[in-house]
Amino acid sequence: MLVLLWAYSIASPVVETVLNDRAHYIEGKTSNVALAATLDDLGAIVVPVVAVATTLFVGLFWRVTAPSLVLAIAPGLVLAGNELAHGRSPTLGLLLTAAAGALLVSVRVKVPDLVLLGYLGALVAAASVVAFFLIPSKVLISGGTNTFDKSLTGAPLLAGIFTHSNTFGMFLTLALPFVFLARRWPVRLVLLAAIAWAMVLSSSRTALVGAGVVLVALMLARILPRSAFAPVAVVGFAASVFAVFWLPFTEKDPEAYTYRGSIWIFDRQQLGDHWVFGLGAHWFADNYARLKAVLSSAASHAHNVALTTLMQGGAVVLTAWGVLLVVAFFATLRRPSARERGVGVAFLLGFVVMGATETPFGLVGWGPLSASALIPLFVLAGQGWIEREEDEFARALATVPLTRAALRGRRR
Repeated sequence: MLVLLWAYSIASPVVETVLNDRAHYIEGKTSNVALAATLDDLGAIVVPVVAVATTLFVGLFWRVTAPSLVLAIAPGLVLAGNELAHGRSPTLGLLLTAAAGALLVSVRVKVPDLVLLGYLGALVAAASVVAFFLIPSKVLISGGTNTFDKSLTGAPLLAGIFTHSNTFGMFLTLALPFVFLARRWPVRLVLLAAIAWAMVLSSSRTALVGAGVVLVALMLARILPRSAFAPVAVVGFAASVFAVFWLPFTEKDPEAYTYRGSIWIFDRQQLGDHWVFGLGAHWFADNYARLKAVLSSAASHAHNVALTTLMQGGAVVLTAWGVLLVVAFFATLRRPSARERGVGVAFLLGFVVMGATETPFGLVGWGPLSASALIPLFVLAGQGWIEREEDEFARALATVPLTRAALRGRRR
């Protein structure tokens, strides 16, 4: 199920990369590839159907951990319900995150399973680097022209299978922590090298800062005892969350942070007094032409996860996501495995840090970053309740008197 959600997330970008040439790519341009749109529409039906059927089946024949399920589906359901406050009916795309969360919780995806994200992220990175040398027009922004002002290496910006190098960089940063769940260090080294190479070629400063935070967190988790790592992690998490809110709501310079200041100022003005319910889940899409005229084609989101969420769903939706994030963080700190604890905290810190100047995932639908951002978030948040329930079931089973046949089997 994890692979299903991951594949659905990148299916459309892969098709667009194969069928499109980026020589005349324009940032913000919508896809005109019919197959990509068809895959999106098909997945929007298949994922909820599979999620509902799986959840019902597991609930009938085994058990679904209720707190984890509620926590995972709440943000998507609140966003969909919030549309009613704007006089609009919820669309199916608004329920995709809730469906994905329900699916992951019902099949009990575990933290060790997230190593798949490390392998798959490295695979995308390696394929993108190969394409950089063999078929650059497929994976470079603007076919490799007019982008050197943003490049950190002097080379054209590598976007891989995504529409922008920032998206590609964030995808890699979010996959990076799970490389360290691989058991053998040579494997970890190869995966890390592939991701690092592609990330440098992306020249995404936001992603590189996030990757730096990830690596520092992993190092501290390794060298510090648990009693010292926990308070350091809490301080880092609190500082990151503070930055997410402080930057966009206090910035007054339109040119700050590569002109993100102008986006933040404009979006704050548009939000006005609509803090509780926001402007609607589809506000950015409905007003894209205006945003492009006033700001730039890069203004299809607020370039800050908190402000984007407030614009689309207000404080009610931001609270639902905030609760999920906080629960995931403290549940991760309580994990008995030092490796899993370090990987989980590193992911969450990288996620929040990048959220200060970018939007690491889309609230509507199941976008290209959803697999690497939301799958770990749902798993980390719900894992504590699931494991406690399994432990209680195991203890209860141990107290059940064994039959004579079972005793004979145990002696064997």
